Amino acid sequence: MTPKKIMQLGLAGLMMSAAAVTGLSVPTLAQGSYNTDGMTIFGGVDSDYRLSYNLLNNTRRNTRAHYELEVGGDKIQAAASTLIVTIPESFSRYRGRINLDEISVRYGRIDSEGSPIPVDEVRWDDRVFSGANDLSDDLDKIEIFLAEDIPADRSFTIEFNKVRNPNRSLMLRTNLQVVERGQELANYIGTWEMLVAYEIDDD
Repeated sequence: MTPKKIMQLGLAGLMMSAAAVTGLSVPTLAQGSYNTDGMTIFGGVDSDYRLSYNLLNNTRRNTRAHYELEVGGDKIQAAASTLIVTIPESFSRYRGRINLDEISVRYGRIDSEGSPIPVDEVRWDDRVFSGANDLSDDLDKIEIFLAEDIPADRSFTIEFNKVRNPNRSLMLRTNLQVVERGQELANYIGTWEMLVAYEIDDD
């Protein structure tokens, strides 16, 4: 076993230990393949609100990272016209970047090919505010305004393509809220607990 591999495995062990102390949820580390919802050590998001995801090219500073964020149909109780994704401010602080022009939404789960859902506009709001079910009050907000409503009980996947991963590994508790057609207030749907910018190399 090479010194590099030993250091990587040691880092993974430290992350697992830290998660046990802080009550965070640590996803499985093989992020190049489908990841259901990770494994919870102690605490973390309640299983009813834990959302599935998949991360591709999940290495530090990778400018071709791809995030697939799944929402099961059982989470959507009424037609949704706007999706709001909140991301801890630490993502931007460590030079992570999300290309708003490369955000798309489609029907279906991560491992299926569903038809695209037209998007009217995507906005980034970096103001600091208190978000639902997050360990930090410092959140950035992405608002996705849909050209057509997502019906109740329909599964869909939000895709962030050409993401610039941060300079260091981060545990991101990323929340989803939806605004129902005709409503003004957003409803909390669930949370993706993701370990980004981390991948164990094969060599």
